[in-house]
Amino acid sequence: MLAVVVVGVPVAGAQVAVKLLRNAFSLGGSVPAIYYASYLIVSVLVAYLVYWAYVRMVERRPVTELSGPGALRELGIGVLIGAALVAATVGIMWLLGYYRVTQANAWTVAFALLANDGAGAFVEEIILRGIVFRITEERLGTWLALAISALLFALLHLASPTATVTSAILAGLEGGILLSAAYALTRRLWLPIGIHFAWDFSQDVLVSANGLVRPNLTGPSLLSGGDSGIEGSILALLLCLMISAYLMLLARQRGHIVQPSWRAARQRDPV
Repeated sequence: MLAVVVVGVPVAGAQVAVKLLRNAFSLGGSVPAIYYASYLIVSVLVAYLVYWAYVRMVERRPVTELSGPGALRELGIGVLIGAALVAATVGIMWLLGYYRVTQANAWTVAFALLANDGAGAFVEEIILRGIVFRITEERLGTWLALAISALLFALLHLASPTATVTSAILAGLEGGILLSAAYALTRRLWLPIGIHFAWDFSQDVLVSANGLVRPNLTGPSLLSGGDSGIEGSILALLLCLMISAYLMLLARQRGHIVQPSWRAARQRDPV
């Protein structure tokens, strides 16, 4: 889609520029916070401004999905949901004896986690929900758009070096459906951005070997996720699907379920 290219290329260019400046000025070593703060701010600003300009100039409509009123509240709720899902998954594995912290890493890794996960969540949600899901939903309706979103999310995760077909499918069902359901409920991007950021950040903090702690995950790979992390865990899948179902129930109650374009046309012009 044109919109994906219009948003994705400038953001990628801006991120490369920040990295080049880091190398030129030797940032990221003794003062890593400067580089990571710049990376986050530039990524978010460029994505926001380019998407806003595209919607206003090409689609010729207000950018309601990124409107300010209520944004902090929806972001906060999203962060709580994402963090709670990871905490619940890790907590269950800890109770089962499958999760154990072996050592702590330097606290400065939090700079990289916040920047990468924050920028990634914002940019990816603009592209995957603000563009792909929204436009697909307008043509095919909410339910088919959810299925396509899950498939796309699975394919993206399959590119990870530690991914398996099973873990990619589970990640697609978890993230693709949950984040799209959050958008369907609010018709805005702030809730899915909050969930996406908190999920990635909490997982990096608690599960990644390069996070704040170094964990030891044992037990059946279907429960622990194995090398793929908790995104490959059936526990995470069940928890995410439960929240997704609740969000979709609320969306249906609010009348936010979109019918396929051909069905909507038949209802408007019955034979």
